[in-house]
Amino acid sequence: MKVLLVNHRFWPADGGTERWTLALARALQGRGHRVSVLTQNEPQAPAEEEVDGIAVRRLPMRQWGQFRVPRAYWRTLRAMDFDLLHMSGNRIWCADFYFPVAQVFDGPQVITPHGFYQWEMDPSPRNRWYFGRYLPQALRAFDLYLALTEHEREQVIGFGYPGSRVRLVGEGIDLKDLTAPVPPLGLREKFGFTRPRIALYVGGLWENKRVDRLVEALAPLRDHVALGVVGKDLPGTRYDRTHVEALAKQRGLEVRFLGYLEHNEVRAALREVDLYVQGSQYEGFGISLLEATASGLPFVAFEAGAARYLAEDGGGRVARSVEEFTSSVREILDRPGLRGQMSDSARRTAKRWDWEVVVDRYLDAYKEAMGRA
Repeated sequence: MKVLLVNHRFWPADGGTERWTLALARALQGRGHRVSVLTQNEPQAPAEEEVDGIAVRRLPMRQWGQFRVPRAYWRTLRAMDFDLLHMSGNRIWCADFYFPVAQVFDGPQVITPHGFYQWEMDPSPRNRWYFGRYLPQALRAFDLYLALTEHEREQVIGFGYPGSRVRLVGEGIDLKDLTAPVPPLGLREKFGFTRPRIALYVGGLWENKRVDRLVEALAPLRDHVALGVVGKDLPGTRYDRTHVEALAKQRGLEVRFLGYLEHNEVRAALREVDLYVQGSQYEGFGISLLEATASGLPFVAFEAGAARYLAEDGGGRVARSVEEFTSSVREILDRPGLRGQMSDSARRTAKRWDWEVVVDRYLDAYKEAMGRA
């Protein structure tokens, strides 16, 4: 099968959907399928190249008012050779410039919008119209909708998309990569942690990540726990580093901002801390939480993305309030036996989300879409 993955950005760009696209492409190629990626240009990246055997084409972009417009997008799509098109996103150029012409293209098409960030974070009249009226009609051009979580599945059906054409596929991880040996990072010494225990969060200081809730939840345990924050800052937003730092100082919580870490450094950090924490208000899935689970790290998270799935076997706790979050962290850290049990459960859970397993769900959906088309 020749599969075309269309995403707004791709490696060397680093982000949730970028990593998903690369991992899915590798998993498909591991099963003997040919994969191409169509995406936007990146600095110092060629317009065409092969990445791990994946044929990548990058389109130049131009600014048109507040919009970024791809050049030669439709013409490039018509010239590419593929058996099935897999689109990613919504409220982003690759999807929104494709929706008006989706009916023109023959052949099977599936879409993974990765949730509805704007609907959750900014339910303005414009976004309510887009998701409540426009998107359900645009999605009907696709043979199947591939949802990452049950929450997303319920949402798109609520918007009016036929439930008979929604498949729950989920995210995946490379379990071999995440469990392979890695050099120690020396996290405590390198970043100056002084408290006996360390809780780690990976994902940056975006508005939906709500690192402020982690500060509030861990503050009552300030004498025992410090918080490590991995990822980039988004200055000028409600929950950026400036605001989180001020809140931490006010609450007396030790917080270390680790900035961006390379993949192997994150893997090492996950093995050198006591607990993983996630304060997110919204997640399309939450790949960092899954990676922590694969590392055998117990977690506490608020209800978002796949948190409840990943906690089902006992590897984590899902809190409905800041107080419940605090209580869960205290119990896990105060009971070494419980922490060991949760660690074992987390590793068992992660096996179900290895790309070697998850890719079968995508391939089943592709075959169904080809049959429908």
